[in-house]
Parts: sequence; C-alpha cells; structure tokens
Amino acid sequence: MEKEYTPYDLWLLFKKYFIRILNMTIIGATLAAIVVMFFVEPQYSSQAQLIVNQRSSQDTSIQYNEVQTNVTLVSTYRDIILGDGVLTEVNNSLDGKFTVPQLRNALSVEQSSNSQAFNISATMDTPGDAQNIVNSVITEFEKTLISIYGDDVSNLYVVSSATFNPSPVSPNVVQVTIIGGLVGAMIMVGIAFVIELLDSRVKSSDDLADLQMVKLGEIFELSEEQKEHSRVQSTVTTKNRGRRV
Repeated sequence: MEKEYTPYDLWLLFKKYFIRILNMTIIGATLAAIVVMFFVEPQYSSQAQLIVNQRSSQDTSIQYNEVQTNVTLVSTYRDIILGDGVLTEVNNSLDGKFTVPQLRNALSVEQSSNSQAFNISATMDTPGDAQNIVNSVITEFEKTLISIYGDDVSNLYVVSSATFNPSPVSPNVVQVTIIGGLVGAMIMVGIAFVIELLDSRVKSSDDLADLQMVKLGEIFELSEEQKEHSRVQSTVTTKNRGRRV
C-alpha cells in the first residue's frame, strides 16, 4: 500500500536529512559562484537618452499633434537604429570590429510610456566597447534621419550622452549563488524522497497499519546506560544467591 505523507511526516523527513540538505545547498551555491566568477565573461553597459523633434509649428493644436507624432515615431526610430543600414555604418566606423548581428544583439532601444525621449543602450564585454557603440549609433542614426526626413527633422537632442560604467551589469554573482543553493537543496530533497519511497522496511507501528498487519510484539533496544545497569543487577543477584548457598 502506498504511504501517504502528512505535514508532520514531511517535517520528520526534513529533520532526518537536514544536514545533507544543508551540505547540498552549500555545494550548489559554491559551484554556482565559482562558475560565474571564473567561467562567465562579465558584461558592461552604456546608455544614452535622446529626443528627436520634427519641424515645429506656431499653432498650439498643431504643436500638440506634432508631440504625439514624435512619441509615435519612436517605434520607427527603433527600427531604423536596429536596421542593417545604420548598423553597417556603425560597424564600418568601428573598423569592422563587430558583425552586424553582434551589434543588433548588443543594442536595445527603449521608450518610456508616452514620452518623446528614448534610451539607446549597448551591452558588451568591455565598458569601452559599449560606450563606443552607443556614440557611433547616435552619429549614424542622426545622419540617417537627415537623409530620410531632410528638413522635417529640426533637431536630435542628446539628453544624456553615452555613459562609461566600469561595473559589470551581469552576471549577478549574488543572485546566481542563491539560485545555485536553492537548486542544490531541491536536488537533495528529491533524493531524500526517492530514498524513502524505495525503503520498504517496517520502521514503526504506523507502517504495519498501512500494510493492514497486526502488531504482535516489539523488541526494544537497550541503551548503554540500561545495559550497564542490567549487568550490575545481574552481578548483585549472582552474589546474593552464592551467599544463600
């Protein structure tokens, strides 16, 4: 008959394997930290914020519509920035150091909700490469905008220039270490369940009840103190019998 585990049974199982679970947690966390620190290349990010204004008008209602148009056009600007045309020119300006797919994977263009401003960021193996890519993208993007829209583009404003951040943005050593520890603990918990499920020995009267068997008797194991006390009593009894004889 299949044994059903109650919350109390699970608690007893946890107590029984606590040391092994703790050890596996430490091992998992340590291995994860070692892999991240010595075998995973750190990534660095640079970011710039831009605003592109189309040609303005003196009419207030038209100006409002132009603002909404500028907000909507950010999606178009994203497509232009990540397109082959701009990225090919960026690659050429960087002496062909990266391929176009590498640049596209490294770049991201994000816009805040209902905002004309948008951010261009690049994530690379070195902070210098990330900054150079963002600066080159801004330059080539501006040239492309002028060639497409001509006088309809009044200005491209660099609200914040490409940053140089010497601190890696990934991997997150603390986060990966915690995840590694949790994975190690989960593995050990799974192993503990498998061991208990495969163990068919009768270890308590509850196991007999699960097997629909009747308990006829029980053999207790004496502790060392009980064994010693038993020996003393046996010796005293033997001596007393000798005296009576």
